[in-house]
Amino acid sequence: MTSEERREARYQRRQARRQANRQRRSDAVGSLNEIYNYHDMFFYGKECCKGVRWKQSTQNFEMHLLSGTAKRRQMVVSGKWKPQPCSHFMLCERGKVRPIDAPHIVDRQIHKVESNKILIPLYEPSMIVDNAASQKNKGLHWQFHRLKEQIAWHYRRYGREGAVFLMDLKKFFPNANRQLIYQRHSKLMLNPEVQAFADYIVTTAPATAPGRGMPLGVEPSQQEMVALPSAIDNYIKCQLGIHCAGHYMDDYYIILPDIEELKNIARGIVRMMESYGIQVNRRKCKIVPLASPKGFRFCKARFTLLETGKIKVNGNRCGMKSARRKLKLFHREYLQGKRTLAEIDQFMECQTAYYRNYNDHGRLLRLRRLHYAIFEKYRKLEQQKPLMQTA
Repeated sequence: MTSEERREARYQRRQARRQANRQRRSDAVGSLNEIYNYHDMFFYGKECCKGVRWKQSTQNFEMHLLSGTAKRRQMVVSGKWKPQPCSHFMLCERGKVRPIDAPHIVDRQIHKVESNKILIPLYEPSMIVDNAASQKNKGLHWQFHRLKEQIAWHYRRYGREGAVFLMDLKKFFPNANRQLIYQRHSKLMLNPEVQAFADYIVTTAPATAPGRGMPLGVEPSQQEMVALPSAIDNYIKCQLGIHCAGHYMDDYYIILPDIEELKNIARGIVRMMESYGIQVNRRKCKIVPLASPKGFRFCKARFTLLETGKIKVNGNRCGMKSARRKLKLFHREYLQGKRTLAEIDQFMECQTAYYRNYNDHGRLLRLRRLHYAIFEKYRKLEQQKPLMQTA
């Protein structure tokens, strides 16, 4: 047996083991009748009501949850279930306008069962650890903590040598190629009934163009998109062997001590992304030296590696400017009787909770001084009013 034949035999054995693992996970998920059992549907129906019980639609849904769950289960198992039209609206988040398609709560129950009992068990084993978006026990601040750990790991070995490559995907959700999602379904969902149902949910979701786009606000689309670049993530981690790499949804970072090597790897990853049908925003891609005094920005936070090895993380600078403008606006609204001091204090609590997560004591102190200078005299006057009325 030649070396090529031995290599091919090893490859075939690896493929057989991977296929066996996929089959085992697919069997553990079960059939559509087992996935959409009454107990789990009722449980996730109650989960859908958390935080939105003030809505009339949620109150009606929870009032008839016992009978409605049985009815919807029968429709899903028999193949007669059809989703209702989504509620479309625009949301301005941190200065960026995002189109949101919110499903009706009766469809959210179906979506939540699919996400937790089909997509997560099948997608999670092939996802890297440093992918924290929409994952249980993870999130944005977990990703920040992980990035700080990786920067410290790099500093212990190479000091401040090297740079970080920042990559942003262009309109990640609106430009999503649904054909890639269908291919993942056929590869991981080996039960034809389960695969057809997952394909149906993707097909009936609002699209920006024929065969393209996944809606923001739909829970299964979050899981589909967060796992979409898993093949490239594993290429970066396993084949290239890069320890300091990760991403939060569509924001990527890679840290290497050799800048020239980092440039070559960056060009290769961009080409690979585009070959997979994932568009890269080349204008926002950049390589920033770790020794830069200004640091680099990742997910609206600024990371700075000092000469001593300390890692400073600062929050969004634009948020501080916005908070100062709002305090001055609230002052005018308070004088007009449109806003109370309790509402303004609640706004300050929100700002304090945000900046406490970062090394922004100075910014928070300046904001508190402005709040004190504007509103403390009015607070003293309100405290004196009951005393004057009593006298």
